[in-house]
Amino acid sequence: MKSLESLKVVLEHIIQTNYDGLCVIAGDGRIAQINDRFASVLGRTQVELIGQNIEDTCLAQAFQQVIMSSQKAAVSIQGNASGEPVDIALVPMLLDDILAGVVAYVDCDAIVQELTESLKVAQQKAVYLEQKLRIDQETRWHPDRYIGETLEQKLVRTLKPGSAFDAFIGLSPKVLEALAMAGKAAQAQSTVLICGKSGTGKELIAAGIHKASPRCHGPFIKLNCAAIPATLLESELFGHEKGAFTGAIKKKLGKFELADQGTIFLDEIGEMDLSMQSKLLRVLQDCTFERVGAEGSIKVNVRVVAATNRNVEQMVKTGQFRDDLYYRLSVIPIHLPPLNERKEDIPLLVDYFLKYFNQQLGKQIKGISQAAMDALVHYEWPGNVRELKNIIERVAVLTDEIYIELCDLPSCFHHAKSCDSEEVKIYGSIVREKIFPLEQYEKQIIKAALEKHGSYTAAAKALGITHKTVAAKAQKYGLMDWINRWTLF
Repeated sequence: MKSLESLKVVLEHIIQTNYDGLCVIAGDGRIAQINDRFASVLGRTQVELIGQNIEDTCLAQAFQQVIMSSQKAAVSIQGNASGEPVDIALVPMLLDDILAGVVAYVDCDAIVQELTESLKVAQQKAVYLEQKLRIDQETRWHPDRYIGETLEQKLVRTLKPGSAFDAFIGLSPKVLEALAMAGKAAQAQSTVLICGKSGTGKELIAAGIHKASPRCHGPFIKLNCAAIPATLLESELFGHEKGAFTGAIKKKLGKFELADQGTIFLDEIGEMDLSMQSKLLRVLQDCTFERVGAEGSIKVNVRVVAATNRNVEQMVKTGQFRDDLYYRLSVIPIHLPPLNERKEDIPLLVDYFLKYFNQQLGKQIKGISQAAMDALVHYEWPGNVRELKNIIERVAVLTDEIYIELCDLPSCFHHAKSCDSEEVKIYGSIVREKIFPLEQYEKQIIKAALEKHGSYTAAAKALGITHKTVAAKAQKYGLMDWINRWTLF
């Protein structure tokens, strides 16, 4: 009995000293314990609330939901002290499958996520301001001030957007330019046309634009126009009424209706036939459409992002694609380079996919031999990043070793042709017989760039990353001596 009393004292101490709001509710709805933080959220004191019924508070409905379902419930209320929305989670306490009570607490996950995003934005602004200051210093005494403005514009273009695009891996100039364009597009409501070969990551960019946009809390609806027969595409896009055609046994909402207040992603838009193009054009013009078999019009608020792997400009010239629709779609055009035009990103992608499949498959692959990496870099990649991901997955599944060798790759990589681009030469300069962890490749790449270009600025430009990143990597790997003594940056 004394042990139970001691345990009760300990639990009361935990509840009262917990910084986050905490409340224990008995099965009959009576508030058994509550700390100051939670009481202040409800706008009352501990003394007033202990012993009171939770039904007399704004948590009544959520409490009943937990009682009925024995499942966790969540509710957002207006905090009395701050006036700001506060997320409350209610969790059932089960004893031998019998509901003994409910624990309610202030859910800080949303707050932490918001603070994390704010911190990322602040860090990005700090990097921008630091480099802008350097640009101003470099151009302060220049007779033509416009050069400084051009450098600043270039800096803004090459700043990688925030976490919405983290899934798109790459630091090459073409990738950073596409990401900067996508980041700007996210803040607008204009239609976007993403062009790029299959496997270049068009859907990732579209999803990132939605995630970074003011519509991020709305739906993100995807439709591959090439995967739907032309006869059914209208029904998929706009929906149909019951009995509109054979097989229409009930009413169905179309993708545009489902995407209301959000974003619709129309992939492979170049495969849409001309008759369907004219109907899509009307939606873009006045945001209205009719379900198949319906008489009245439906108005929606939808942002359209389209993508294609075809040359739409050439299709317009040959009459395969409506010019007015093309101009409507390509208000903001974004071009994604194929993998063979950004081979400097291959080691980054390999590193990313190895870590991903290590986690998925429970493997512990530590690195890749330089011979294998060299073969990957020299390969032409007709399937682009998707093909690279599939290759790394195949190797990760089949290998039992902790390092990937050239012999682990498919036979097509054993005779890959060499490339003469400057970026590939940098990687070619670190060929070794030994096997290195992937971090060692990064060191060798930074070292080769510094040795070749002699300054942080020039090396950063060659690698397509920021001056600050090169400086930080040089310090991390002890490469400061590779900088010419007379350079300032």
